[in-house]
Amino acid sequence: MKQRDLQPCELKVMNVVWKEHPIRASRIAAILMPETGWSKNTVYTLVTRIVGKGLLKRTDPGFVCEPTIAREEIQRRENASFLELLYDGSAKLLFARMLGDRMFTREELAELRGMLDAAERNFAE
Repeated sequence: MKQRDLQPCELKVMNVVWKEHPIRASRIAAILMPETGWSKNTVYTLVTRIVGKGLLKRTDPGFVCEPTIAREEIQRRENASFLELLYDGSAKLLFARMLGDRMFTREELAELRGMLDAAERNFAE
C-alpha cells in the first residue's frame, strides 16, 4: 500500500472536509461522532495522519482543515485500485457482475445507456 492511500476511516474524514471546507477539526469530530462513535481524539489522530500523507492541510489557530486533493482524483485512484484488485483491471467485468446481480433500476440503466452513448460519441471525435 502506498503512503498516500486512504483507509476507509480516513475517507470518512475526507468526505466531511470535501463537503464543508474550510472546516475545524472539532466540527469534523462533531459530525462524525454520532455516526461512528469515534472520540474527538480519534478524529484528530485521523486528521493528523491524513495531513502526514499530504492530502489535507491544517492551519492554526483553530485546527482548520482544507483538502489538498480533489475528491475526483481520489475517486480515480480508488477506482483503478479496486478494478485491479478484484477485476484484473477490467471495468467490463465489474459492470457485468453488477448487471448480473441486478444492481440497477430501469431508470439507472437508461441513464447509463445515455452515458455510454455519449462516451462513444467522444471517441469518434
